[in-house]
Amino acid sequence: MSKLKIGVLYLLLGAGGLWHILGVFQETMRVLASPMMFGLGLWLFCECWRIYPRQERRKFVLWSIGVIVGSFGVEWVGVRTGQIFGAYVYGQTLRPSIDGVPISIGCAWFVMLIASVAVVQRITPKSVAKSSIKLALCVASLMVCFDLFMEPAAGMLGYWTWMDNRIPLQNYLAWFGLSFIFAIIGIKIGLFSRSSPRIAFHFYFAQLVYFGLVDLKYI
Repeated sequence: MSKLKIGVLYLLLGAGGLWHILGVFQETMRVLASPMMFGLGLWLFCECWRIYPRQERRKFVLWSIGVIVGSFGVEWVGVRTGQIFGAYVYGQTLRPSIDGVPISIGCAWFVMLIASVAVVQRITPKSVAKSSIKLALCVASLMVCFDLFMEPAAGMLGYWTWMDNRIPLQNYLAWFGLSFIFAIIGIKIGLFSRSSPRIAFHFYFAQLVYFGLVDLKYI
């Protein structure tokens, strides 16, 4: 069943990226963008829920809500002021939104944080996982690496637009800082002491496949 789920994940996101390259189902992809973010978030939440014992589930729920609400709040301030990530505005693709910020954006942050933790746990020495600071730094670094792939594609997909069509360094620094904060909170409350679900690792790379394929179309 695990291999089947992983296969479905790559099929869904790989097909989405391929459709963009071929220029087919474009309107469908725009309509499905936010529902897909919600769906991926719910899927990964359920996978994580299964591995946590009952006494730890409350912590996981509270941390998840904190990430979703906190990231939405930071994005809202960022859009309003241009002082966090830089000057940008969301487009019409990611709907519904509240005051110009897509509701689904919090789910995207949640998914990528869990996925980044899973990658760090799997590919780094055990000494990294035992150090709160090292683990959080690695997670934040992976988040920035993902954003490097996502940013060009997101602009092409109409997710958001940067002023002067230039992605500022400030954006990546803010991604790193916010990711570090969310990760260190999760670590300190004991969420990441156990291995993440196997599929969480693939959530990271399946999304890289999607955004990487979109990037290829416009190279």
